[in-house]
Amino acid sequence: MARTTTFKYTVTVVSSGGNKYAIDGNTQQYVVLFPGCTYEFNQDDSSNSGHPLRFSETSDGTHNSGSEYTTGVTTSGTPGSATAFTKIEVTGSTPYILYYYCTQHSGMGGTVNMPSSANTDRAVLMGGLNPGATSTCDYVAVSSTGNAVDFGDLIRTQTAFDARGSNTVRAICAGGSGAASPSTDISEIIFTTQGNGADYGDLNATNARMGGNSNSLRAVFGGGENPSGRNNNMDAVMITSGGNAVDYGDMTTTGGSSGGLASTTRIVWSGADTTPAGYVNVMQYATIATNGNAVDFGDQSVIRGWPTGVSNNTRGVFAGGFTYAAPTATYYNQMDYITIASTGNATDFGDLVTNMRPAGTSNKTRAIFMGGDTGSASNIIQYITIASTSNTTDFGDLTEARLLGSAVCGSHGGIE
Repeated sequence: MARTTTFKYTVTVVSSGGNKYAIDGNTQQYVVLFPGCTYEFNQDDSSNSGHPLRFSETSDGTHNSGSEYTTGVTTSGTPGSATAFTKIEVTGSTPYILYYYCTQHSGMGGTVNMPSSANTDRAVLMGGLNPGATSTCDYVAVSSTGNAVDFGDLIRTQTAFDARGSNTVRAICAGGSGAASPSTDISEIIFTTQGNGADYGDLNATNARMGGNSNSLRAVFGGGENPSGRNNNMDAVMITSGGNAVDYGDMTTTGGSSGGLASTTRIVWSGADTTPAGYVNVMQYATIATNGNAVDFGDQSVIRGWPTGVSNNTRGVFAGGFTYAAPTATYYNQMDYITIASTGNATDFGDLVTNMRPAGTSNKTRAIFMGGDTGSASNIIQYITIASTSNTTDFGDLTEARLLGSAVCGSHGGIE
């Protein structure tokens, strides 16, 4: 049933390098809608003749291999005649991003954003390499499938991989990509916006190749590498407000390139490169709320660095990875899973679509892997259902091929 609060937009068609929709007189207006209301896009004006307005989760809808979005949508009349409209009831289940488009002609429409729906379903890939460091951010709705859309840019180029954390409002990534380019920088984005990021604060020291994750309050980053060598440092930051990191404790291993995942109470790391050609299959954990040293958890199924971690509140999955012994680089497609609240060795989950080191994140039920390194940068997005075991399924593509970016989700790992 439609909500009692209905807002009306007047739609006209204008000529601006080809026909375009104008919403309340603004050509291809970026429209923001809110759950609890119904919105009527009125097409009475004669300029709408032959231009039915519809919605899709894909930009330009059926003209771009997408399909029409119909949940909560009703239509009436013939565009260009009295009583013609397309109406949408917005709820908490409405995708956070839709696109309005003309069913008959391409390139006419624009974007519709439901910011209150964005917090728990928006996944963003922050920064990375392509082939140099980039500030680009892409986003998708985790519960759907489709190609990524440009989110905006970080305040600086950053390639932090698994040194990241998020809650329903904010996401952060920390440090640099390698010993030659370590950093103290922590960058942030705000999920409900579609725009550029900002400075968050600083690590205790320059560092790169850290692994980490968060619950809704606190992120912990562990291990790493800088010009002085590999380290076992751990830093913690509060996600709820900006600020500098504090010392947390020490990892059980000295090295970088660990993958990190978390539940509401515990963070787990997997793998590491302890020397330039030496890798371990160690998993270790810590209690997020309590500063202290990491404790042994068990072993992953293969010896590797650079696995990425994804999780819900009970199960964690480590995926992919990499080892390097000059001149040979070896990539892995294995996915392992653990029960986060216990300890023990990992169990086989399935395989990625190819051998790679991707960037991963998740909501409560689904994990996605965005881009990655296969020997070159990849634009692949793939997904799994965390509660099951299986190989990944194709999700869509990034806006550009990218590796070593930090993937984050508005449900901060699906653990709320």
